[in-house]
Amino acid sequence: MNQNILKVRMLGCFSLEYKGKELVLDRNNVSKTTQLFQLLLLHTQDGGISKAALIDALYGRTEVENKNGSLNNTLFRLRKQLKAAGLPESNYININGGMCTWDPEIAVWVDVCEFENLVALIRKEKRETDRLHLLMEAWKCYRGEFLPDMIGENWAAVENVKCRDDYFMCTEELCKWLKEHERYEDLHRVSHVAAKIYPFDEWQIWEIESLIGMSRYKEGLEVYKDTERLLFEEMGVEPSAKMLEQFQFMGERTSQAAGAIGDIKERLKEKDEAVGAYYCPFPSFIDIYHVFSRMMERSGLSVFVMLCTLDYAKDSVSDEEEKEMSEVLKDAIQSSVRKGDFYTRYNVRQYIVMLIGISQENCPIVTKRIDKAFRRLNGGKKSPQVDFYVASVGEVCDTDATDNDRRTS
Repeated sequence: MNQNILKVRMLGCFSLEYKGKELVLDRNNVSKTTQLFQLLLLHTQDGGISKAALIDALYGRTEVENKNGSLNNTLFRLRKQLKAAGLPESNYININGGMCTWDPEIAVWVDVCEFENLVALIRKEKRETDRLHLLMEAWKCYRGEFLPDMIGENWAAVENVKCRDDYFMCTEELCKWLKEHERYEDLHRVSHVAAKIYPFDEWQIWEIESLIGMSRYKEGLEVYKDTERLLFEEMGVEPSAKMLEQFQFMGERTSQAAGAIGDIKERLKEKDEAVGAYYCPFPSFIDIYHVFSRMMERSGLSVFVMLCTLDYAKDSVSDEEEKEMSEVLKDAIQSSVRKGDFYTRYNVRQYIVMLIGISQENCPIVTKRIDKAFRRLNGGKKSPQVDFYVASVGEVCDTDATDNDRRTS
């Protein structure tokens, strides 16, 4: 790209480059002059932006007596800042008939405008090869959310959503085409970047799909586990049904992989020191549950399932507080239950514990240990409380049985 072109990036960050050097417009990235410049550059290819629209975007939510005068002052300051930043002498902003436009004498390239042009071409292009090329160019151009520092401004939020939706459309189509044509390396590259930009929109499904296609199941399992942890810690939710299905598929394929007995032994070793109950992801817990259900039929082994629920009564709690208390309950279960037992997180307020070889009479002892540990770890606070529900695996498996769940406290 010609170095005499002012290059402006707004996707993922805000930066200016001219003649190979980065320019600093304003130390304050959310100032009115910075926003005015961004709005002007955003409209370099559609005839400019009206003063009325600028006033609404910059001062619409503020109490300013003379908004037109404030805009004129901001225009004056912006011109001084552009000159001081190192751009050649110019008026920079032309105003004609109430419309503000960037001076065409200073050539400019704006990534978000480039992205929108590519999306417009994609919507019209019918030829597969040309369409694929445009999709890849649009994906490369989009380096992150539109002006993330400006997300609190209405005008930026609207553009942010528009760009995000266009990016999702392009990337989804690109991923489908790459999978259909078994270009798994490219699919991994595309989906991995998308998952980094939007970690909560399940682009990891495509990333895992690419790793499955390349038989890289171990890496796929790592992506799943990292995503599961992220979703719970940040949003308090579990992965989607599709991702759970991928997890089970990869687990099966990983276990089928041939290897020397030494390698198998190493993989079967528990990585951490065995202290307290064994925590496992919910899909693994389901498999363990099914195994012990069958063992009960053959050996008469006594197995109970305990549901531990955080009860906040009528207290109002934030998502962050819920996550914190969920971790406290996890630690309480870990330290209170034997290392031969298993447990998993069902949701942000509930854990399921499988108690092996225990009698019904001894279940309340376990609940009291967990409750005591939880209160100690929670600093003796009265809220939340932990409710316990216990049922034998035999009762849970008997679909014709009446509801014999037992609540203990």
